[in-house]
Order: sequence, then C-alpha cells, then structure tokens
Amino acid sequence: MSFTSQLENRIAACKNPVCFGLDPVISLIPAEAASDEDKIRKFYFDILEEFLRRGVLPAVVKPNSAYYECVSVEAMQVLAEIIATYRREGVPVILDAKRGDIGKSSASYAKAAFDVYGADAVTVNPYMGGDSVKPFLREDRGVFVLLRTSNKGAEDFQDGIWNKVAEKILEWNNDGIGAVVGATNENELSKIASYFSERKCEIPFLIPGVSIPGVPGGQGGDAKSVMTALGEGGFKRNIHLLNSSSGLSYAWQAAGKPQNYAILCADALERLAEAVQCQK
Repeated sequence: MSFTSQLENRIAACKNPVCFGLDPVISLIPAEAASDEDKIRKFYFDILEEFLRRGVLPAVVKPNSAYYECVSVEAMQVLAEIIATYRREGVPVILDAKRGDIGKSSASYAKAAFDVYGADAVTVNPYMGGDSVKPFLREDRGVFVLLRTSNKGAEDFQDGIWNKVAEKILEWNNDGIGAVVGATNENELSKIASYFSERKCEIPFLIPGVSIPGVPGGQGGDAKSVMTALGEGGFKRNIHLLNSSSGLSYAWQAAGKPQNYAILCADALERLAEAVQCQK
C-alpha cells in the first residue's frame, strides 16, 4: 500500500489529521530524571501513555532530529527508541530532518531515515534537484518536500520558485510524495492547493504553524481556517496533516502546572483534534 493510502487510512481511523511534533527543549521538560536523555525519554513516553489511557492519538508524530542531535550522541539513540515505541502503538513517524544532497549522499540519508531510524516518512529539501530527492522515493514510505514554509526568511527565495518546485513534485509523484506548506497565510495555502487540484493531483500537505484552541503559541495558523483553505483550494481527501509541536508538548505552560504535563498535552491534543475532526 502506498504511503498516501496508509496516511488516509490512518487519519480515518483516529478521526483527526493532527501531526504532533516531538521537539524536546530540555529547559521546558518538567520530567524528573537523572540525565537530559532520560528526561526526553520519560517525557514523551509519559505523554504516549496518557494518550493511550485516554484513547486519543495523533494521526502521526514528527520528531525533528536537530533537537536530539544538539543534546548528545546518546540522545540520538533515544530518538530511535521514541520512533520505535510510537510505531509499535500504530502511530506513523515522520522524521523531520530536511535532508537533501547529491545522489549517493541522499541515498545514505534515505537509508538512515528509513532503515536505521525506522521512520515512515522524511522531510526533504529539494534545492539540489531531482537526484537529491529520488533516493527517498520508496514505494511504501513517504517524502515531504519543502515547498512553501512558514518562516519569515522563506520570502528570500520561495516566493519566486515555489511553483517550480510544485511542478517538479508533480513530475516526481509516486503516490508517496507530499509537500510542506506553512499555515500562516491561508490565502496562499489555498492558492497552492489550487495549483495541484487544477492539475488533478491532490498530494498530502504537511502544514506546520497550526495554533491550538486555548493554548498560546504556534505560528498563528488557525486550524479551522487551514482546513477551510484546503477545501477552497479544491482538496477533498483526508490526507493532509496539521502540525503542532511546542503547543502540544508544552501545553503545561499555559496552565502553570508542570507536574501535569502529560495530562495537559492530551487535553490540548483533544481540543485540536475536535477542531479539525475527520469522520470516516
């Protein structure tokens, strides 16, 4: 089964398109443990345990490898443990590594993401062209190509070339390729969705920058408005992912109750899932 079909089935099963970004910031992790690595492990395992207890799970999770790399070499092993544990509970994992290099190097990056870490999908930077992307295109795995991101500096290059990247994504399409498109400008999001729907090719969007009702933070994209923008752009399938990272992980900050970090994360996930609920 293709990654896109797997993703559609997963979203239907859990009735939400939420992508939970697992980006550990040591200073914001209240979990008590002997080392930074143990704090990360305990934090995300406690949250998963609360998700399972409540019967609410995100459609996928998305750890950003940089947040683990900057802690220690040992933290990279923790990343592998987190990926394996969430996958055992049926939660697909997107490794947010933004890889992209010439052929042999990209092939090695792909092997690392899929075979070493065991991720279901990976984010890829397409700037070096087709030979940097194609090694990631596996039949049952996913690739999310950076198309139009939500950071301020995206204006430096992406305003002029996102449509060229979109054209290449259509050319590379293998029913497992998707695009990273920011949530902060709903009009532009709708325009980009229209680009694909007009060419009769609806691909999965990974949409960062989504805010959670009742939780400060995020980059400003309202979840319901994002879903509306996708519909206005002609998208019809439930294959699109709305990502929240700090808004979910550190939902405890709004309540000022660090000891309840897992409960408050699950509360925030429920609110976001309800805001963008997908029915079978």
